[in-house]
Parts: sequence; C-alpha cells; structure tokens
Amino acid sequence: MHTPNRAIRTEAIRWLCTIAAVVLLAAACVCSTMLLYGGGSWATAAELEASHLAGVEVRELVGTTAYLRSDTPDAPTLWQAAARVLHLPLADPVQMLGAQLPQPAQSRSPSPNQASLLAPIDAWESGTDHIVLGWIPYNTASRTIQMMKDNPDVNVISPGWLTLTSAKGDLRNRAQNTVVQYAHDHHTSVWAMFDNQFDAALTHAVLADDSVRRRVVQQVAAAVRQDGLDGVNVDFENVRTDDRDRFTQFIQELHAALTPMHAVLSVDVTPDIAFLRDDAAFFHAGLAASCDYVVLMAYDEHWGGDPDPGPVADVPWVTQAVDDLLGTGVPAGKILLGLPFYTEFWHRHRDGTVTSTPVATPNIQPALQRQHAKSTWDDALGVAYARYPADDGYVEVWYETDETMQRKLALVSDRGLAGVAIWSLALSDQQTGSGLAEALRQALS
Repeated sequence: MHTPNRAIRTEAIRWLCTIAAVVLLAAACVCSTMLLYGGGSWATAAELEASHLAGVEVRELVGTTAYLRSDTPDAPTLWQAAARVLHLPLADPVQMLGAQLPQPAQSRSPSPNQASLLAPIDAWESGTDHIVLGWIPYNTASRTIQMMKDNPDVNVISPGWLTLTSAKGDLRNRAQNTVVQYAHDHHTSVWAMFDNQFDAALTHAVLADDSVRRRVVQQVAAAVRQDGLDGVNVDFENVRTDDRDRFTQFIQELHAALTPMHAVLSVDVTPDIAFLRDDAAFFHAGLAASCDYVVLMAYDEHWGGDPDPGPVADVPWVTQAVDDLLGTGVPAGKILLGLPFYTEFWHRHRDGTVTSTPVATPNIQPALQRQHAKSTWDDALGVAYARYPADDGYVEVWYETDETMQRKLALVSDRGLAGVAIWSLALSDQQTGSGLAEALRQALS
C-alpha cells in the first residue's frame, strides 16, 4: 500500500521525466534546424563544406581582397556557436582539415599552353637587368629550394619569413639558412617578405607607437644582418587610410636602417581604386622616395567572392593601374609589375548568386579539358575565356595565355619598369617556370 507522500513523489518523477524528454526532443529539432540553416538538406550542407574545403589551399596562397570592415572578427554562425557549446564533433571542419591538406603535387604532364604561358620571361630577363621576383609563401626549406629549381630565371625570391605578431612589436623570424645559401650559390637574391597578417588593428597599434615602431625596425634590421638577407619586401595589407602617413614614416625609418647594410627595401601596393587618386592607405610618391622598389600587385581586378565575375587581371586594367601609379609620382625604374599565377572559376547559379574557386595556373587547362570546355580569345581584354554547364547554372573562366604574358611584358618594357613579381612560385611548376623564361626572351627579341 502506497503512502500519500510516496504517490506524490512518483507522480512528480513522471512529470520530470516527461519534461526532460520534451526538452531533449526540442533540442534535437533545434540542432537539426541549425545544421540545415542556409541549406536545404544534409547533403547540401556537406556539399557546401566540401566546396569550401576545395579552395582552402589555393586561397591560402592567393589571398583575398575582402578587407576587414571593422577591427572585430565576424561572429560565429549559429551552428558553430551551438556546436562548440555542446562539444559536438566537426564544429568547424574547414578549420580542422585546412591545416592537414597536403602540399600541391607537381604537375607531371603539363599542357603545352601552360609551358608557353611563362615562355616569354626567360629571354626578356637574360637580355636585360630586369628583376624577376618570385614570392614564396612559407614552406619547408626543401620545397622552397625545389621551387627555385623549377623557376631558374627568377633572380630574386621573397619567401614569407618575417611576420608581425603583436602590438608590442614582436616579430616572428623563420628564415632558413639553407635556402639563403642555395640562393646565393645560384646568383639569386633573397628579399624576405615581411607581412602584417592582414590585420588593420595590429598594424595601427604598431605604427601609432613611436617606441614600438622603432623596435620593429631594429628587429627587421637584425634579421637581415644575422641571416644574410639581401633585402626585405614589406607586404602590409589592409592598412587603414588614417595610417597612411604613419606607414610612410615607418618605411622611411626601415630604409634608413637597411641602407648601411646595402639591403634592398621593396613595398607592395595595390592599384588605386579611383584613377589618378592617391588618397588611400598608400602614399605612393612618398613610399617610392623612401624605398628602392614599389611592387604593384596588379591582380584581383575581380577577386574571390566578387559578385561581378571577370578576369583576375586583364591587360587594359593592368595598363591603367601601371599608368596611374606612374601618374602619382612613382618613377618607372622603381616599379615591379605583379603577375598572378592563378585565376578564378566562377559558378553562376540560377538564382543569380555567384561563387568562385581559385585555380593555380598549371591546373587551369586540365580542369577545362575534364569538362570538354572550348575556349575563345578576347582580344580586347587580352585573355582567354571558357564556359561550361554545371549544376544549378554554369561556370565561366577568364585566364591568361602566352599572348597575355607577352602583352604584359611588353608593357613593362614600353614603360621602362624595373621588372616583374610573380604571385606565387608555389602556384607554378617546372614546365610553367621554363615557359615564363621563354616568354621573357620573346618579349625582348
């Protein structure tokens, strides 16, 4: 026989169990909704992640012009926030797997078109004093040396060795002595690339503090001296407009520190957004007066994520960018023209949206051949164009050929520029490198 109190406790337990079951069911529904947020099915969610992962490695090398619009990072998505709180697996698979991607394999049978793309640069460089600089994102010493072997006509390498890491002016130095020695043994200069991690707030904090700025200058100079570097390539991107004068002062101070060591200082700049205006973060004439070379990053005319598809760097756009830089007071003999070794494959969806995937130069023709895509030549833009059907729409691509390279190298010669800078050797291969060399020869023949 049950006592009244026991009966009450039993009934209360039943109600608690019922409520717990309802809560668990509701939580399951919410999690499912969050997973499908922005998509229509589990398969769609998986496809979106796979698509994102496909571009991780090339994006790391290509970079982006999606500049920060604030000093705070984007908030995590609803799914990511819930997954982290609940300790669910695969909360951020892109971040988890991106670091585990293998190095891109060397192309074993590149197409003739890829070989001829780089063909113009060799004779052009060998017959003149032009600089042929190749950027190399940080890699192992053996891989970096292999990239140099694959591109023997590159006479300056700029490996990503120096990085600004804190508002106190801390510097990470990953210089590799074996690479420096190999380069010098093969008559190649080493200008270590010095980046700001694309961080506007970090850069402002360093530039605005005189003592911190001087500390950075001293550390860079020490790295040049200790590691036997021939120069430094400053790649500070996403710099605030109000830091324009501070950045110019920083370059002046760094140049003063490097000059006694006979080390070369180059600075990377983007094309002006408005023609013949020099009012953004880079004071071009001031920078040119304070360094040895200005490197014009003449690419990302249409960048990854751009809602308006188009070429990465067509010839008219590059020509205007060069002429504009000359018009803002930069001497032609101090300009290196940046050349992209990649393009974007644009997917136009039926709903009008556009997504893109970056593809390295050696992989463009194989990708088009797999889709049986036919290319046409756009003489006005100086690039080739291809289009093929795809799920939910079609894919189109504008890409460079040997003719494109010839026109750009002719521009370098006609304007009397100092040379070219390739982004990047990690997106090249042996066949592409030999082709670039031939292109240089033909450009001056």
